[in-house]
Amino acid sequence: MRRPSPLRFLALFVAIASLPSAARAQGYFAGSKGARVAGRGGAFVAKADDLSAVELNPAGLAKMPGWTFQLSNRFSYNSVSYQRDPTTDTGQPGNPVVSFQPVSNGSAGQALDPLLGVAYGVGDWGFALAAYSPPGIARLSFPIDGAQRYMMVSRDAEILNYTASVAYKFKEIFGVGATAQWIHVPKLQYSQVVDGFPGAEVNPVASQYDMLSTVSGSDTFTFAAILGGWVKPVKFLEFGLSGQVVPASIQADSTLGITPISPSFSDVTLTRDGYPANDVKLVLPLPMIARLGARYLGEAFDIELDATYQTWSRVQDFVLYSNGLLGTLHDTAGYEVDTIAVGDVVIEKRWQDSFTLQLGGDVRVVEDKLTLRGGLGYESAVARPAFANVDFSTGQHMSAAVGGSLFLGQFEIALAYALRHQLPVYVSEAEGQVFQEKPGSTQPPPVVNAGSYYATSHFLCLDVLFRLD
Repeated sequence: MRRPSPLRFLALFVAIASLPSAARAQGYFAGSKGARVAGRGGAFVAKADDLSAVELNPAGLAKMPGWTFQLSNRFSYNSVSYQRDPTTDTGQPGNPVVSFQPVSNGSAGQALDPLLGVAYGVGDWGFALAAYSPPGIARLSFPIDGAQRYMMVSRDAEILNYTASVAYKFKEIFGVGATAQWIHVPKLQYSQVVDGFPGAEVNPVASQYDMLSTVSGSDTFTFAAILGGWVKPVKFLEFGLSGQVVPASIQADSTLGITPISPSFSDVTLTRDGYPANDVKLVLPLPMIARLGARYLGEAFDIELDATYQTWSRVQDFVLYSNGLLGTLHDTAGYEVDTIAVGDVVIEKRWQDSFTLQLGGDVRVVEDKLTLRGGLGYESAVARPAFANVDFSTGQHMSAAVGGSLFLGQFEIALAYALRHQLPVYVSEAEGQVFQEKPGSTQPPPVVNAGSYYATSHFLCLDVLFRLD
C-alpha cells in the first residue's frame, strides 16, 4: 500500500483547526492538556516529546524525527459549589439573620477542549504548528438569585492559542527551542449582580435595585513567547527548563449590558456625553511562567519531577474601564428614576504567586505495544481565603492521574484520567475582602464572600498520534 502523504495530513490539520467548534476553550488554567501529559500528572518538561512541547518546553521538538500529527481532546466534569454563611440583613426592618441555600455550577460538563498540531523533525532541527485551548474551566453558571450572585452569576471564556515553534539540538547532549504564541479570545463573558441603589442604604442579601450586569467582549490578538531548553549530561539523567517570558494581558473590547431584576423597573439605558454608548474595556493580566523538570531514565521506565512557578501576583484586579458611562434607570412607565455614573469597576483579586510540584512517569509494559503511566501533583493557593470567589478556584489543589498508550503501527492512542481537588476553603465575614458592587453609593459595601468553597474536576483525556519517519 502507498504511504499517505504528509502534505495531506497537514491539509487535514489546517482544515480541522479552522472549524468554529474548536473555539470552545478555557479561562484561567486548570490541569494539563494531552493524555500523555495528563497521565504523568503533568510532569513533562524534561520528556517533552509530543505536540504539548510547544507550550511546556519547545526544545523537546528537536527530539521528534520525521512527521508527527496529533489530535487531542479533554472531557471534563467540573464540580464547583459554595455555601454562604448566614448574615445580618441590614436592609430589612429588625435586621434579621438570613441563611442561604448552597449553590453549585450548572455548567459542570465540558465536552470540547482540543489540541491540534503537526511537527516535523529533520536532522538536528524541529518545527511545529499547533492550535489549542489552554487548560482550564471554560464555563461556570450559578442561579441569578443564588447566594453567590453578588460575586458572579456566570462566566464563559473561549480562548485559543495559535503557535509556531522551532527547536535545535546538539547531538543528544542539549537542545534549545522557542514558541511564538498568538492568543485569541473569540468570546469573554462575565456577569454578576450589582446593587444600583443610589442612597446610603446597604443591602447585603437583596435589593429592589439589583441589576444583572453582563460584560461581553473579545480580544483578537495578544502576543506571548515561550523559550525552552534541555540537557542530558549522562544517558540516564535529563533536565528541562522553559518559561513564558513576555508579560501580557488580555484586553477585551467589550460591551456592557445592565438589566433590572425587579419587575418595578423596565430597563437601564447607557450613555456617554449625552449619546447612547455601551462600549467598555476589560483587562485581565496573564502570568509569566517558569518550569523546571528533572527526569531519570531506566531500562523500561522513566520518572520525572517538575516544579512550576507562576506570577499570579500580576492579577491584583479585574478592571472594567467604562470611560465615563452613565446608566439611567426607567420604571415600567418609561420614566427616569435615577442616573448613576458607572465609573471604572474594579473587582479586587489580590492574587499571589504560586508554585506547582508534579511527579510522574511511564512504564513500558510491552515493547512498542503498551505503555502505562501515572502521576501526582500539588498546587499552592493563588489567593488568600479572604479573597475567595466562585469565579475561579484559587485554593490549594491536590491531583492524581493514571493513563496509558497503545501502539498500533505508526499510530499511538493514549488515554488518561485525572482528578484535581481543591482543599476546602473557608472565609469568615470578618475577614472577607470581596465586596458588593454598589456604583451609586458612597457608603462602604457589605462583604459578600463569607462561606465555604468546594471544587473538584474530573478529566478524561484522549490523544491520537500518527508518526512518519
